[in-house]
Amino acid sequence: MKRTLFSGFAGVALALALLWSQPALVSAAQVVAPDTAVVALANGRGGGGWRGMGTISAAYLVRTLSTLTGLDVATIRTELQNGRSLAQIAAAHGSSGDALVQAVVDAAKTRLDRAVSNGRLTQAEADQMLTTIRERATTLVNDTTLGTQLAERAAKVAERSALGWLIQAAADQTGLDVATIRSRLRNGETLRAIVTSAGGDPQKVIDAAVDAFRQAATTAMQ
Repeated sequence: MKRTLFSGFAGVALALALLWSQPALVSAAQVVAPDTAVVALANGRGGGGWRGMGTISAAYLVRTLSTLTGLDVATIRTELQNGRSLAQIAAAHGSSGDALVQAVVDAAKTRLDRAVSNGRLTQAEADQMLTTIRERATTLVNDTTLGTQLAERAAKVAERSALGWLIQAAADQTGLDVATIRSRLRNGETLRAIVTSAGGDPQKVIDAAVDAFRQAATTAMQ
């Protein structure tokens, strides 16, 4: 648990470091940007938890490739960031893109077959979901831009996490409530402008956010 928390805090620390040098860049776009870290492969039935039956994350593809090849996840991510596709990485380490897709399909089929036997899906629905999974998994496995996409998404997640620390620090420093600050950000104001207009010091907000992060990280490491 502590390791997971610290990994999250590490991302926040990086984003805070970036915001330290570029505080004026914090804007509404970073508050309302959608979380696209999960790549949908199929929607399945709406509601009832069955949407998850037809979805898979890029992280799952990476873990599956790790199992197939014996490569550690960090190495796969590095190769993705160097512009290689999962299929190319697989081929270079004794497997193939087709084998990766098939492993994903086989795992999905096991769950779908169980759902059909339990009466939660019809066979036709399961077959359609499996077809969609195969088609979209094939696309993702052969996508040489996947590493870049994942890096960009991770950076956005880290920025949004850091922004939460900064907004809370701004509220504490200025007396404005968090909801008001978020509303003004959505309306196009920067956090620097909001803090300044309320008589606050942007640098003190940054310092307070960094101190809060440091305290949380220290606690998580105990």
